Amino acid sequence: MDQLVPVLMIVGIVVFIMVRQIGKVTSRLDSKADTNNAFERYSKFSSIIQEHVREIKNALDSTKTKEEESPFKLQEGRNENQALEKLSDFIRKLVFFETMMAKQKSAKEIETELFEVLTGIETFLKEFCVDGETLSEALRERLLNAYEELN
Repeated sequence: MDQLVPVLMIVGIVVFIMVRQIGKVTSRLDSKADTNNAFERYSKFSSIIQEHVREIKNALDSTKTKEEESPFKLQEGRNENQALEKLSDFIRKLVFFETMMAKQKSAKEIETELFEVLTGIETFLKEFCVDGETLSEALRERLLNAYEELN
């Protein structure tokens, strides 16, 4: 119980930093681009996130043959099918941002939903993967770099 408080504080700080960074990036995006251009950026970013989620899913799927060693390993005692289903849910949500339906939403609504998906992926890594904290930090950095390259 004594270790839970510092962990929760660290998670809170990480979430706070993530919210601020995403807020900075998205406010810059809003000031530079019109709505259609913003939608295209969100669509491309969604596609990039999907690639990373598929990479995680393939690494955790024991029925797939692995060509190379992956850092994503399921924690002992975790249900593989449940993990794969959660990853499939993330992919389904991300596919939405590439469809015409997402154009009916405002940029802020899309940002909010993308943030929820990103937070869910981060939580998934921490709950289901060995060394999930490190993996989520590395993924966050890769996605931030990919998003900045879209600008």
